Parts: sequence; structure tokens; C-alpha cells
Amino acid sequence: MSIVEDYDMGGSPISFLEVDGFRYPIVDPEIVKDMSQLKVEDDDILLLAYPKSGTHWTWEITSMLLQGKAETIPHWKSKVMVELQPQEVIDAFPASPRVLNTHVRYNQLPLQAREKKCRMIYVLRNPKDVAVSFYNHHKSFENLYKNYNGSLNDYLPFFLAGKTDYGSWFDSVLQWEKDIEAQRDRHPIHIIYYEDMKQNPVEEIRKLAGFLGVSGDDSLYNAVADKCSFENMKEDKEPYDPKFKGKLFVYRKGQVGDWQNWLTPDQNEMFDKLYQEKMKDSKFKDNIRFTLP
Repeated sequence: MSIVEDYDMGGSPISFLEVDGFRYPIVDPEIVKDMSQLKVEDDDILLLAYPKSGTHWTWEITSMLLQGKAETIPHWKSKVMVELQPQEVIDAFPASPRVLNTHVRYNQLPLQAREKKCRMIYVLRNPKDVAVSFYNHHKSFENLYKNYNGSLNDYLPFFLAGKTDYGSWFDSVLQWEKDIEAQRDRHPIHIIYYEDMKQNPVEEIRKLAGFLGVSGDDSLYNAVADKCSFENMKEDKEPYDPKFKGKLFVYRKGQVGDWQNWLTPDQNEMFDKLYQEKMKDSKFKDNIRFTLP
């Protein structure tokens, strides 16, 4: 375990915690080391996603469905993030079932989560919007990356090479695709595409409720969709989520296709070429959308 300093294409430094060759934000290394031994409950739900894929949003929706009402959850979702919190903090979380969440891979999950066949929700978002959001994330979280301040032009090749925390988006998604297929008989698994949730939130919330076994109707699903809209969450979660220079930095835009305001034609072409190469055999590819009508 060590803090490693790396450099983007322009030479701007960015630091990570590295454990067994895998990069994390600079969090408590002892928590990361003990993550595999975390004790979980039989009814815990695991929310899984690569960073910047809609974890906060999906966590809030899932938690509201489980409580049966469209009321803001008065907690930060990272209070039950397995690579961020020790056992005693997670144990003290006042909910049952709990919606644990993480950005790690299946083989890094707590051993009990795999043995107990916990239910899992996997969220996917198109990698262009992920890259832009992750870039802003790395610049905002000064304490987790030691004041990274590079340009997007220099950051993008760094991201595409998989040098950020949690590794390559492509490697993560493709490994999860294999693991989901391999574990379907062990774990109930529900897949959500970020873009589908943005386009048809009520329908996607209805599907999620069915997976969770929640008894509800359209009035609940519509109320949850409204309460979990970007603008409402940004306002309602203000007392509970972390701030950077007085602002909530986990809620930036929450849009589909914002990458078009950031990537140059050459960058987009570079991204498309790598995407087609890496995802050519993926079934996920057919459902990932970079824009909405």
C-alpha cells in the first residue's frame, strides 16, 4: 500500500492510493485492506458502478423505494461505501435493508457479500460523459488527488489508458459483464443504463421496484422520479453531502451528451476508435447511448 504520484500527458501531477496494484482515491488504506473481510447482512443490496455513472442518483432512488415513500434520505450514500467506511460506521447505518455501494470489481467485494448471495444493482453510463465528469471530479476533490489541475486535453489520454483510480472504464465494464454472466445463478442482479433512467425515469423506477420486491404504484414511482430529479436532489441533499468551496461537487450537471460541449472532433474520433475496438464483442454496447433524442 502506498501513495503513488502519476502525471497526465501535460505533466500535471495526480496522486492515488495504490493497493495490490489497484488505484483508489487517497482514502484510509486500512479500510481498503480490510474491505474483503467486511461483515454484511443477508438482505444487504450492493450498488455497483464505475465512478461518475449515477451512483448517488441510483442510491437515492433505491433507498426511497425501500422505505416506500418519496422522502429525501438524510444521509450521504458514502456512509455505506465499502472502500470508504470502517465496519462500525456501516453497522451504525440506520436502514434495513442497507444499500451498500462501491466502485470496485466483483472479486474485490467483501467475501461475505459473495457468499451470502446479496442482491446486486449494476449501473452503466456512456464513457464519454463519464470521462468529462471524472475529469471535473478529479479537479474538485483536492484532498483525494493532491490538487490535480491539468487540462482535459492532457487528462483524456490518461483516462483512456486506465490510469485513474478504479482503472480503465473498459476493463471495469467488460469484467463486470463477464462476472454478471457468471454469477447470475448466485446473485439476483439488475442492470440499469443511466441514459434509460434519464429518458424514462418512471419506467426504470418501476423495473427497479419489481427487482427489489417493493409494492408500489405509479403515484409512488412518479413521486420518486420527481424527488430524485437532478435539481431536486442538488437542493435536498445539500445538508448531507460533502462540499467543495461551499458547493456540492457530486452534482455537476447530470446530463446525457454533455461530452459534446467538451470533446474536440479529434478527441471524439480517438475515443470512438478505442470504444469500437474495446467493446466490439460486448453485449452492453448495444444499450449504451451517447446522446438522447
